[in-house]
Amino acid sequence: MLYCLTALLVAASSGSNAEQKAPVTGAAGAAASVDGVHLRLGAENSWPPYSDEQGQGISTDLIKAAFANRGVVLSFQVLPYARVLHDLASGKIDGGFNVSRQATTENKYIFGEVPLLSVKAYWFFMAGTHSNIKSFNDLPDNFRVGVIRDYEYGDDYEIHRHRFNEIRVSQQSQIIRMLKQGRIDAGIMFEREAEFAMRQMQLKSSVFDKRFLNHEGDVYVAFSHKSPRARWMAQELDKGLLMLKETGEYDRMLANKNRD
Repeated sequence: MLYCLTALLVAASSGSNAEQKAPVTGAAGAAASVDGVHLRLGAENSWPPYSDEQGQGISTDLIKAAFANRGVVLSFQVLPYARVLHDLASGKIDGGFNVSRQATTENKYIFGEVPLLSVKAYWFFMAGTHSNIKSFNDLPDNFRVGVIRDYEYGDDYEIHRHRFNEIRVSQQSQIIRMLKQGRIDAGIMFEREAEFAMRQMQLKSSVFDKRFLNHEGDVYVAFSHKSPRARWMAQELDKGLLMLKETGEYDRMLANKNRD
């Protein structure tokens, strides 16, 4: 059974045409009615520190803060990332987050203009191995690379993807273990996520060689084409994120998470 983490945020001004009565379920399960739009978001369950197994993390906190005072009732459904994308396409949820905006996703979903986060992903090798490989062009055909199932790894990766023997898994820790065991030649991991996973696994970063950049990009909240308020929600999120950045709250929230 899915967890719904429901957060009630302040109601919008009474003049908004998008307002409707929406139920809010509290800790005791009691429902209340407020003037607001109910937004169902899919939260990935395996990308800490951005969104962990309980749907909590940097991304979730930023979304809650951005929608504060915008008259939106948020509920989060904690799901595997592949299920988030599936439910987005089917319209079971209004939006899902930590989605990269690239050629393969641009037409599938509705995006705002302001990214949720900027992230970097690197090719990781075991220290001392494959020292001749320093870029995409050096990677041989049938190279065994560990990736997370259904993650987006940038347009450059898509150009070379057909050459690789991809080993798809659901969690970052699996890539790290397979790399240590020699079951893959390299793994693509997002920088901060990899650092977090290594700390959790009590591994020294020196065991691995963060060799070269796979891609640097932005991740967004992606909204479903089947959600009637998707474009309005994307615009409201943009406004909220811009306000967080203008007030300095965005940088403060990231700095606080960096100290965790």
